[in-house]
Amino acid sequence: MATLTFHSMADSAYLWTAMLAADEKGVDYDLNPLVLGSDAHLRLHPFGKMPVLQHGQVVLYETLAIAHYIDRAFDGPPLQPADALGQAEVLRWISLVNAYVFPVMNRFVKERLVKPAWGFETDQAFLAAARDPLRTQMRVIGEAVAAAGHLVGDRFTLADAFLLPHLLFFGRTPEGRALLAATPAAAGWLERMTARPSYVDSAMARAYGAFHSLAADPQPVWPLD
Repeated sequence: MATLTFHSMADSAYLWTAMLAADEKGVDYDLNPLVLGSDAHLRLHPFGKMPVLQHGQVVLYETLAIAHYIDRAFDGPPLQPADALGQAEVLRWISLVNAYVFPVMNRFVKERLVKPAWGFETDQAFLAAARDPLRTQMRVIGEAVAAAGHLVGDRFTLADAFLLPHLLFFGRTPEGRALLAATPAAAGWLERMTARPSYVDSAMARAYGAFHSLAADPQPVWPLD
């Protein structure tokens, strides 16, 4: 029996963050698939989000709480700095991902990749409006990782774990590839993250691989200059 159980749909970006934290700490886990919005799901998370962590009698929802718990409850390399400023920087980056990156970058990918694959009409107004926020996000990410190789300092932290799933998905779109090419520091960060043992041949990598067949219309929705 695995040490941890994640209750979630397999394609949840936030599940991937939680799995990455567990893999970095060397904690084994299994996945209990949930049906979105089912009674079983809502009993675990009253707001219908994913993932939910179970560790013995401990049940936690909200990925920040889950990732923090995994970091503090188990041995292994610390995923947060010890100093107050370093901790604040990690929390700031997680807040940036949750408040700005996820609502725009994640939705952009769904509009460009997922909706067309399922035969739904895309929201062209949203795609057009996302250009400037995405450029700002990529600039800020690039500036952060150019300094020391990671979002916070010179080592992997929970901040990197929160960003990775979104930038992976975004890179599947023509616009994402263009912005990564125009932001070499961010592209290099992504290469380093996907070369880490915690990603290579992980559950996250296998789940991400299942989406490689989703291809965006190669015609960009805005100029790629």
